[in-house]
Amino acid sequence: MPDKNHISQTHKILLCSTQEQSEESQEILIEYKLSIYVNGIRYVNLICTHKNLYELVLGNLFTEGIIQGISDIESIEIMEDEGKAFVTLITKDTFKDMIEATEGIRTITTACGKQHSIAYYLMNDENLTTLDYNFTIRFSRILFYVNEFQKSSDIYKLTRGIHSCGLYDEEGMLYLMEDIGRHNAVDKVLGYAIDHGIDLSKTALITSGRVPSDMILKIIKARIPILVARSVPTDVAIEMANKYNITLAGFARGTKINLYSNEQRLLFE
Repeated sequence: MPDKNHISQTHKILLCSTQEQSEESQEILIEYKLSIYVNGIRYVNLICTHKNLYELVLGNLFTEGIIQGISDIESIEIMEDEGKAFVTLITKDTFKDMIEATEGIRTITTACGKQHSIAYYLMNDENLTTLDYNFTIRFSRILFYVNEFQKSSDIYKLTRGIHSCGLYDEEGMLYLMEDIGRHNAVDKVLGYAIDHGIDLSKTALITSGRVPSDMILKIIKARIPILVARSVPTDVAIEMANKYNITLAGFARGTKINLYSNEQRLLFE
């Protein structure tokens, strides 16, 4: 069990080259296993970073379709020493009915880390609606955010092993979330937003990871209009971004980004 105050630990490593070998110390991320129980039923085991666990639970339940908002939850109790989170929903039978309806239907996702018994029950795009184009932002502003984002994670500087997600509005960064898994980092961002009543329809999300279809689906469900990735999307992610009017950009570097869909929201000066 990792110390609550630490998400990394020091390891001695051997640094090797063709000329020499030398010993040095390196900070290595600590894996934390969190088992989430919903109405007494074990829902999922997540391999994550021991940080912002409440937001992770809340965001995961939202993006998986278990809840529509904070009002669906009666309580969340996190027992950090045991690696367990217990969620009680207002409607007691909703989750049980959902499990029974989707029994045997499982999608193995591209999430990072060892995912034990992980089952994404609602990774589909049914009952989703397209976004409007009311929110626009200057392209130069997005570039500024991307370069700020690159410098924002002290954990990445220390370990080189963390994924980050930053949420921005027209004024700048609202907050940053980090995790060993890029999907978890997104869920933490959304969990924080749900808990604090943030209007996501006027925001842009920047992520350090690549964007597969299960990632873009989280953004569509949250109704975030702009997603910018340091890496690249998949073909299905681009198709879904076009279908639901998400502005999707990737390979953000310096003064350039690759724009894959819906440039209407970016104002070029």
